[in-house]
Parts: sequence; C-alpha cells; structure tokens
Amino acid sequence: MARNDTTPVTIVSGYLGAGKTTLINHVLSNPGDRRIAVIVNDMGEINVDAELLARESDDEGIVDLSNGCICCRLQGDLLEEATRLARRRDFDYLLVEASGISEPIPIAQVFTDGTDESDVDPTNLFRVDTMVTVLDTYGFWKEFDAGEQLPETAQPDEDRPLSEVLVEGIEFCDVLLLNKSDMVPEEALAEIEAVVDTLQPRAKRLRTTYCEVNPDIVLDTGAFDFETAKRSPGWKRHLRGEGHDHGEEGHRGGDDHAHDSEQSVADRHGVSSFVFQSDRPFHPARLAAWLEDWDGPIVRAKGVCHVATHDDVIGVSQAGPSVQAGPIGEWRPEDDRCTRLVIIGRSMNERRIREELEACVIDGDESELAESVTDPFPLSHAT
Repeated sequence: MARNDTTPVTIVSGYLGAGKTTLINHVLSNPGDRRIAVIVNDMGEINVDAELLARESDDEGIVDLSNGCICCRLQGDLLEEATRLARRRDFDYLLVEASGISEPIPIAQVFTDGTDESDVDPTNLFRVDTMVTVLDTYGFWKEFDAGEQLPETAQPDEDRPLSEVLVEGIEFCDVLLLNKSDMVPEEALAEIEAVVDTLQPRAKRLRTTYCEVNPDIVLDTGAFDFETAKRSPGWKRHLRGEGHDHGEEGHRGGDDHAHDSEQSVADRHGVSSFVFQSDRPFHPARLAAWLEDWDGPIVRAKGVCHVATHDDVIGVSQAGPSVQAGPIGEWRPEDDRCTRLVIIGRSMNERRIREELEACVIDGDESELAESVTDPFPLSHAT
C-alpha cells in the first residue's frame, strides 16, 4: 500500500495513574474529522481503562487486551486485533494505550517489524505516527527525591520499578506530556523539565493538567522515526560525544513559557552529566555495592562495563533507585575492553562520584581477589 493507504498509529505510554485514559477520552471527545479506534492494554483480568473509555465515549471501536502486557506476552494479540480492525476499514486512526508497565520500544516494533507468530507485514496496514508518554510529574518528583513518600497511585511493581518505567518512557517518545504539573511547585517543576530535557532532548514537551491538549499535538504529527527515536535518548548522545541540539526553534511548547537554551536551563537547575571511562576492569563486588547504594542526585546511569573475571560485557541501566546490571554479550577478541558509563543527575558532585568509581576499579595486584569473589551479576535492585 502507498503511505496514504496505511493507518496512522499513536501509542500512549505512561505509568498507572499518569493520565493515559484521560488523554484518550479527551482525544475521543475532540476527534475532528477523524474516525478513531482504540486498543487498551491492562495487566489485570479486568481492563478497567477499557470499561471507562467505553462508558465515557460510547465508542464501539474499543478493543480490550487484558491479563498480559502488549510489549511481551500479548504482542501477537496486539497485531491480530489491530489487523482485524484495519481490515474492517471503518476507522482511519488507531490509538494504542499501553499498560502501566509496558516498554514502548517493543510495542512500536510490533507495528514496524511484526511478530514471530504472524506472517502479517504490519507496514502494509499501519505506520507509527507518534509515540506519546504521559508522565506523572508528581510521581516523578517524589520518586527521584530520596526519602519522599510515593503517591498512592504510583506504587512500585516487582517486575518494573516505577523509576525505570518513568525514565524509559521519557527516553523513547516524540511527545512528552508533563501531566499533573499543577501538583508540583514551580521551582521543582522547572528542575524536572531540565532533567527530562537532558534525558530526552528531542521530544516535544508540554505541561498539562488532566491531559488537556489539542489532539493535533498527539495525532497526525508525522514525528516518529524508529532509528532517530532509538538514537535520541540523552545517555546515547553523551556516549557519542554529542551535546544538546541548540537553535531548534519551537520544539518545546504548550505552556506559554519562554524557554532558554536547554543547556542554560539545565545549568540553572543543577542538572549535569558526564561520562566515566576506564581501561582497567571493575572489581565485581565493589561495582555491585556502588550500584546498590543509590546516590539520590543520580537520576540515570547507563552504559557498558568491563568487569574483572568476566568475558561478558556487563550492561548497566540505573534509573533512580532501580538498577539492572548483567551480561549483554561477550567481548570479541578485537574489542577494546573498557568501561563507558554515562551519569545524569541533579546537583551531583562529579568529582566525588568519579573518585567512588575509580575506587571500584581493580589494581594489578587485585586480580586474584577479584576472581575469588562470588559473582554478583546479574544484579537487580530497587528500593
């Protein structure tokens, strides 16, 4: 099919209680000349969001996918239901609401690459138009302030900690809605904006209350490009030695604020980043202890590590108090075994953090000690 014959898709991600269903209800109430179908995913046996949408919109084009996650268990069901809807041809836009713990990248890949279980080529039927993340700004504020109490609607999940879901949603999106922004003090909100701009400098960001936005912000934007989206997270840019995109007119909007350059905003609120590199391997136990002892100012740590006694590359992904670290592949003979770790945070003491990481690196005479330590990887920890 030609591009104009494919159905555009907007995928809405965000943690439980962030406001995804509120956003979709708002869009369904203001569709313009669009005929919109909705697929709603919920981890429970009963899809409360789908029932809420059906009650409030009287829309028959709502599909309920429950008791599983469309980024993993229900990928096949997602493609099957989307294909069934597309072949009915009684709608011209598809909205997908992901569950509160879904990873956005695998959902996008269902529509770009298909699934192993199906011979349907989704690109003949669909094109991903916009990836939207609804951020519970109040929950983000509390989650990344050590010792603060989380809101009741944002309790941790044993499989997908809140901090991990929040950060990954920010890093892979075209539009980022800072919902519930009215519940956060202005100074804290400005600091959050500086943090999310560092994590994801490409996305269009708006402050919202009850997700009240013009539907054109999240529909028919043409903003999605998979390769660009994969390369856009701030930590990847830092590893490539790239700074922020300055002079990109109007990529922020919707809150009637005159934004300074991203770098000056980040500087004003103490948001910074640096790359730690080392040719010497980490002592496994000391690195694991450092990763588990969360330093409140660190929002994000991501990269690859050379760990003594390991022929595996150890990948590290830390989002606030949640850390995942473990083998992601083997070093090849031609590889230069080294650590490259991006650290992003607020009011960080870079010198102290570098010294702590240097203290985790082994000296030449510590090889036997490193080999005698019980291997702590893979490591998974959340507070």
